[in-house]
Amino acid sequence: MSLCGRRLGVFLAAVLCVAFLATAAGALEDVDLQRIWKANGAVEGLQEFRFGVVDWTEQTAVVQGEAELPPDPTPQQRLLAGRKALVDARRKLLYLLYEMKFGLPKKLTSIEVKGHIVAPHVTRETVSGGRATAQVVIPLRRLFETCVIWEGEAK
Repeated sequence: MSLCGRRLGVFLAAVLCVAFLATAAGALEDVDLQRIWKANGAVEGLQEFRFGVVDWTEQTAVVQGEAELPPDPTPQQRLLAGRKALVDARRKLLYLLYEMKFGLPKKLTSIEVKGHIVAPHVTRETVSGGRATAQVVIPLRRLFETCVIWEGEAK
């Protein structure tokens, strides 16, 4: 093996090692979920937040996104409204994560949160009555381990 090949092999091994350590460091343990549960009021079962519902028993978060449809929509407009509802649901997941981590004042008028949400499981999509809705579910572990808030500002 050439010197260049060895260096490449060492580099790849180092990258894999760092990736493994970063993944292991982000793992949420049961005690961490217990701490989060207690910090949010230690509610048994379902707990309603401003942006979604958390099932502490099943350890899942459920959020519903919505989008308006124009009158007499075309198939393309119906499809776009469905996509907008999914985007709204992902936005609400980010807000829910922020709410669970930092809390929200009761008289909140607006909030700006930036971050990254992994793809949740879509459990229901409907288009009816002038609205498109999308309900998504994500395990709490996945929400806290892989979703990231970059910055947030409540007003």
